[in-house]
Amino acid sequence: MNKADMIYDLSLVWATVRNVFPYYGRLNFDFDELYRKDIQRILEIEDEKEFHELLKDFLGSLNDGHTKYFPPERYADKTTFVKPEMPSHDYSDGILTIKINDFLRDHTEYVKECLRKYENASLVRLDIRNNIGGNTYYGAKIAELFISGVFHGCQKWTQYYKANDFAVATKIANMSEEKIQRYIQDGLMSEDSYRDDLNYLNHTKYEEYVDTYGSKEHKALYDGPVELLIGKGTMSAAEDFTAMFKSSRRALLIGSPTNGSTGSPFLLHLKCGGRAQVVSVGYRLLDGTEFIGKGIQPDKSE
Repeated sequence: MNKADMIYDLSLVWATVRNVFPYYGRLNFDFDELYRKDIQRILEIEDEKEFHELLKDFLGSLNDGHTKYFPPERYADKTTFVKPEMPSHDYSDGILTIKINDFLRDHTEYVKECLRKYENASLVRLDIRNNIGGNTYYGAKIAELFISGVFHGCQKWTQYYKANDFAVATKIANMSEEKIQRYIQDGLMSEDSYRDDLNYLNHTKYEEYVDTYGSKEHKALYDGPVELLIGKGTMSAAEDFTAMFKSSRRALLIGSPTNGSTGSPFLLHLKCGGRAQVVSVGYRLLDGTEFIGKGIQPDKSE
């Protein structure tokens, strides 16, 4: 690689983080200054491997489990991805336990068959302690087998961007505080519009929403007691799944805190042959509880 391509890749990652990362306003360091310093580092490095370590550290500084860098295979850690086992179940003393290890595939029919076969079960346990996640849609389809009507999982937010609004916001970038206050007094600008402009410039202008699943007429296949077994290996889409049951109070959560890492990553393929992902959506539980970096807490320890 030449230095121009290295700087291009670093710049692409930097710009993506500024415009996509939902926790940008919470950073306790100057991300732009880190970018400037890393440009200088690129000018000084002599080994391409050092560049891949630089990108790994650059994204690692954000301290988000779903925001990371994957170097080309020849520079990657020699770890082998083991495809999760297919779902399994056990039935004993009226208790049906269904173990689901991923949401990479649609396991809805398997869970349906179990519920129909053991329709007299007095309790269903869903074991997702080692669920690596995948597609939240697949998790929601299974959740609909247990949760009737409309239900939710998390509060979410994403950076809001509208080009002409951002352009308007740039007018305050070089204005003095005195001039801004004069504009506000003269009615040329409001306090609210000033705050909006600042949020645009600081990449903290957000659109907030709540995820929604099911439908008003929907009826769950099973409406008896449910326990959800969770742990550190419960991550990504499996945490979205956990949030659906916790927010709807549909299950007792048993075990230990989940991984604390989810958020719809934005994918980048770089000139260097590596790839990066940057979380694009911020998450809280429906009641406002923060769980990124902490995990969703169980109701009962195992």
